[in-house]
Amino acid sequence: MTNQKKDDSGRHYIERVRQDAHRYTHELLQENEALRGLVVSLEAEKRRLMEQLQAIREETERFNREQADLQRRLIEIQSESRRFAQQFVEVERQNSNLANLYVANYQLHGTLDRERVLQVIQEILANLVGTEETAVFELDEAGGSLHLISSNGIEPHAFARVALGEGVIGKVAASGETWLAGHAGAAGGAEELLTACVPLKLEDRVTGAIAIFRLLPQKSGLEAGDRELFDLLATHAAMALYCTGLYRRVTA
Repeated sequence: MTNQKKDDSGRHYIERVRQDAHRYTHELLQENEALRGLVVSLEAEKRRLMEQLQAIREETERFNREQADLQRRLIEIQSESRRFAQQFVEVERQNSNLANLYVANYQLHGTLDRERVLQVIQEILANLVGTEETAVFELDEAGGSLHLISSNGIEPHAFARVALGEGVIGKVAASGETWLAGHAGAAGGAEELLTACVPLKLEDRVTGAIAIFRLLPQKSGLEAGDRELFDLLATHAAMALYCTGLYRRVTA
């Protein structure tokens, strides 16, 4: 009887162990299945995150390209802006030159007083060219020389008379060509400080000359507008002096 109980007890123990092992195995299989599902889910999440990361990278690259394009366009716009600003300044300068030329022309022909015309020439040279050292000559055809009729800031005795063809001033009167320092042979002697010399001409006939010596300290050199002004003076100052000379003789 006792042995029977021991056998039953052993069978019950073995059955319980078997059931526990079966249950444990089942639980392990379920846990494994859950882990496999989690791995699949994580893989899917990983792919989704990688796709998002790739999308972000592509968006970043597109943004960088757009930034580079915008920066390049900004540089182009700034360059265009500077160019337009320079053109505006140039247009303003040309407008100012035209206005100055108009005023100068009006002043030269606005009077029949010879002294006033000479004064206007000196004012034009001072205010528009930027010099207070000038000399105005008239050609004495009979004597073959230039004689000084107006001066400012120079020693007049040194230039009272200049022989035609002598020195820069005489050569300008002989040739009828404007002389600019640095664009032709150097001046010497009393003409050493010459900056420019402009012939006064009626059509193709030289009637005198204007000599421009040192410029004012604030002006570093001649500009394009100065050359245009010299061209105006070459003809209109000559005409104004000629007309006032005729008027003086008629009314004398």
